[in-house]
Amino acid sequence: MATLKAPDFQASSNLKVTLLVETLPSGQVAASVFELPDCRVEASTRKEAITKIKAAFLERLKHIETISWDVPVKTSEPAWMKFAGIFKDDPDFQEIMNQIQAERTCDDESEVDSSYYS
Repeated sequence: MATLKAPDFQASSNLKVTLLVETLPSGQVAASVFELPDCRVEASTRKEAITKIKAAFLERLKHIETISWDVPVKTSEPAWMKFAGIFKDDPDFQEIMNQIQAERTCDDESEVDSSYYS
């Protein structure tokens, strides 16, 4: 599904669309706007098809209003999130965190079993 990427229009805004130009088995040339597949024309030459599709699209734009819509999408939170912050009011939590940090940054290797690394 293609979407029309239309910004909020201002006097100097440009809208960029993609024109599809196809030579048909009959020799005719079809042109359409990718973002609006039902906006399509046929002509006997490539140049004529491009001119006609541009005119048709500009005429169609006169009747189109663009509206931005932020679609609310429910996302499931990770399972661990229901536990996030459960210790925020625990008075012992900071003390425990300080002990863990101290153990991680300690240069004391007295608890390391050197035979494990041999």
